[in-house]
Amino acid sequence: MKTEPQNIIFSLYEAVGHEDAWSGIVKMLCSYLDANIGIFVFIGEGQYEQDVYATHNFSESCGKAYADYWWQHNIWLSTGSKQGLFTKGAVVIGTDHVSTAQLKRTAFYRDFLVTMPAEHLLTATLFESNNAFDTPPMALNFFRPPGAKAFTQADTNSLKALYPHIQKAFSLHWEWRSMREQLSTYHASLDSMDFGVMLINPARRVQHANRAAKNLIPDIFSAGLPVSGKLAQLIDAAANTKGGATVFGKTRIMMMALPLSAPVRNTSGETRASVMLMLVDPEKRPDAAADFLSNAFALSKAESRLVPLILQGKTPIEMGQTLNLKMPTVRSQLSNIFAKTGTARQQELIRLLGTLPQVVDTHTA
Repeated sequence: MKTEPQNIIFSLYEAVGHEDAWSGIVKMLCSYLDANIGIFVFIGEGQYEQDVYATHNFSESCGKAYADYWWQHNIWLSTGSKQGLFTKGAVVIGTDHVSTAQLKRTAFYRDFLVTMPAEHLLTATLFESNNAFDTPPMALNFFRPPGAKAFTQADTNSLKALYPHIQKAFSLHWEWRSMREQLSTYHASLDSMDFGVMLINPARRVQHANRAAKNLIPDIFSAGLPVSGKLAQLIDAAANTKGGATVFGKTRIMMMALPLSAPVRNTSGETRASVMLMLVDPEKRPDAAADFLSNAFALSKAESRLVPLILQGKTPIEMGQTLNLKMPTVRSQLSNIFAKTGTARQQELIRLLGTLPQVVDTHTA
């Protein structure tokens, strides 16, 4: 039974974010166009770009043979490229540019297409950008076997009617795919750190936690974030754009919280920012806290040298003596740190950097 176009449109948008769904989309389009084979393929100059993304009734052996060799001998592809046919929005019937007689004289037809089997082509170019940040050049190819009725202008019009939905749905899907890959890389980077990092969204839910965080405070992941106590106050303060720190639990884990975004209104009607919570054992990893905070606030090398001393509660005089710096230099670098961290005096900075086991007071400036 022929697939209805409305069902295809619904399925297209449902396929966004689901890699395995696109072969099903190609199958539905084949049914709609009375095609026996459908291929969603990358197009371009190299082997990778000639690989397939989703297929229907296209064997793995044919796919490998095409990617390894036959794409270079595809008369439809070479003719279309020379004539500039593969432009965004183009829907082309193969026989309009390569006659059946011309096709049958090629090894591409005799040694490859007949094994599919395929003879008639209908192709739509969905994307043609070569920008690495855009959806890659891609085309949808549909085939009918030898002896079947050739594609007609009516088939072209049918595919053109669905074209905007196919393109929009796959653009959204590729954007999701790219973001997922970026997040995977980002999460792998966080997991490589030897201190804990938790990302908390405005709804007070843990968006992500690296391995170190899960090892340091496993109870939070079984019971959820606390709604009262020092840790809850710390998170709430950061969600209201006030960075701060506290010491948590019997193991005395040092926790530092920083707002990550502009506050937004959540579903409960509260205005909150996303929060980064960093977990450090100050006895074991004081360097982790210093390195993280220096990077987080883009401190210079000279300013970063003061951070470990601030974490240790040193006075400006002691900092100068330790680093062999004159007091004007120490005060100048501290002033720069104040400006970059959004604090106004050393006491606020010490609280922000986490040497005091209390939360920043949200009722004071």
